[in-house]
Amino acid sequence: MKNLCAPRLLSWALIVAIPLWFGSCKKTDDPTTAPTTGVEGSYKISTLKVNPPALGAFEDLIAASKLLFSNTTCLTDLMITFKTGGDATTDNPTACQSLPVPVSTFTGIDATSKWALNGTKLTVTKSDGTKTEYTVVSNTGGIVKLQWQGSLNYPTPSTIVYTYTMELKKQ
Repeated sequence: MKNLCAPRLLSWALIVAIPLWFGSCKKTDDPTTAPTTGVEGSYKISTLKVNPPALGAFEDLIAASKLLFSNTTCLTDLMITFKTGGDATTDNPTACQSLPVPVSTFTGIDATSKWALNGTKLTVTKSDGTKTEYTVVSNTGGIVKLQWQGSLNYPTPSTIVYTYTMELKKQ
């Protein structure tokens, strides 16, 4: 009779070693999206929220604008562009032309603004000299999330200080 200890021992060694070998393999691609440091580019608004709720009822300003302005898609059609060199512009889509207030009422950015980024602080100066300071909450994967504080002057001027949060999706 043969001694089966050596083949049996080799089989057990392979059964234990093979999963360890395959388990130690590492995928070299890192699926984590690295944060971006600049804001240059063209964006569309994907989210625009306000806290406390506007008029005591509306947290989502995109949904509110559809209700208050006859189903307009102005805020989601609007293109905001941060150009290299400090110019910031917005286009004037058809859906925005019938609004009773300028789009900059909601975004703080008009057609001929200037911008400057210092760390996580984005300062936008509108053509009338009004400055809005945004905090860049995140900037990853083509989504820039901005937050700022301000009043809401529609439908009537208000003394309440609102916190706005806007997500911009790079186009």
